[in-house]
Amino acid sequence: MINILSHIQLEYYAENCTTIDKTLYILWDYMSAPSLDSLNWDYWEIQPPSLPLPSPSTVVWAIVVGLILRFLHILSACEAPKVTLKEKSKNGHMKQLINGITMLAQPYCPPSLWGRSGHIQTAAYGLLGHASLKRTYDQRVGIRLADGSTQTFDIFLPIVPHSSGKDVTLVLTPGIANSSESNYIRTCVHFAQENGYRCVVLNHMGALPDVKLTGNKIFSYGRTDEITAMMDWLMKEFPETKFINIGFSMGANIITKYLIQLDESKRNRFLMGLSVCMGYSATNSVKLYHDWENNRRAYNYIITENMKRLLRRNYDNAVGPYIADGIIDEQKLWAATSILSFDEHYSRRVHGFDSVESFYEWVDCLPHIPKLQIPMIFLNAEDDPLVPQSLWQPVKEMASNHELLCFILTSHGGHLGFLEGGSLSPLSITWIDRFIVQMANAAIDTFSD
Repeated sequence: MINILSHIQLEYYAENCTTIDKTLYILWDYMSAPSLDSLNWDYWEIQPPSLPLPSPSTVVWAIVVGLILRFLHILSACEAPKVTLKEKSKNGHMKQLINGITMLAQPYCPPSLWGRSGHIQTAAYGLLGHASLKRTYDQRVGIRLADGSTQTFDIFLPIVPHSSGKDVTLVLTPGIANSSESNYIRTCVHFAQENGYRCVVLNHMGALPDVKLTGNKIFSYGRTDEITAMMDWLMKEFPETKFINIGFSMGANIITKYLIQLDESKRNRFLMGLSVCMGYSATNSVKLYHDWENNRRAYNYIITENMKRLLRRNYDNAVGPYIADGIIDEQKLWAATSILSFDEHYSRRVHGFDSVESFYEWVDCLPHIPKLQIPMIFLNAEDDPLVPQSLWQPVKEMASNHELLCFILTSHGGHLGFLEGGSLSPLSITWIDRFIVQMANAAIDTFSD
């Protein structure tokens, strides 16, 4: 790139151009100009170069290379995650926990060729990893809820005993429209099993293609009935185990709401919680999803299509009855191209809310996070295209003033990516898989009786 740009005296621009963006804009201006003399040099606050500029085709290639480098962020450095917690804590347990996670002191290095792009990490997280590994649950449990729905979850037993001799269960709640069959969940589960952990994965209602709904709803972003029923069953079935609840994206919102609402008599069964790539506030995020910044509008459309796909699969239970009762307009539902439109024409109506604003207020966990009485880590990636800084910044500030909270920010990882390894093929175990096991080990040392 530098060799190409040297032909147009990049060193001359360096004094006035603070980023490569300005240089690329100058090149674009040159391509559009009929001659060198017609360029608006005063606008760029520089003088015309004394040497002739290259041909337009060379400039095109310079721009293409520059945009590729910018998209891939190849030159960005590997950095250790940034940790925020209350420095002057009375009990010091959170600081002890963080000190026990040794990998937080080391840089997270994604695949060097493409792993620094949050978009590629986001696209790749569900495709790469233990793609060929044969994994099956040891037990699938179904619980009938009060409204007639059946909540299923899968139990995976540890492959070896935990080195501490403790009985600890990792409870995983996947992201939107996901289940225990999602590749990133299975990879995480298998690695945890190899390290002595029992794992339980909640399957969002409607997400499993071979499990039919028995009620008239698919999962919701903020409903905690399902995880409450599952946890109550687990507490009775495994009376000696301690739980670490882990949520991914939308699943993190659900487990955070659950832990906030948890009855005091049950809190001693939980070591801690972990939120990975949560958006924290539906009220705040839905507006951002309509922006084209970081292609969020495109992600918004894909998520909406996935939700509609689940409804089509479960049409007889989750759509038909509401059409018959006049609660939803089928034409408007299938025409939705954004989550806001989907929630207006489906979600808020089937859950009995008179407006989408009141539905989002019910979904949001952000205002209630300070009420947490269980240690919890919130982890986000700076290059997450779905969760920009404006969404996680309030939680970072909360963590600096709350005894039981910690906020961790990585430079790379995208949305639920966190792949690491060589320049092309990543390792089968992701950074977040390793983090979860190290965090769980540190939690046993810190919080166990």
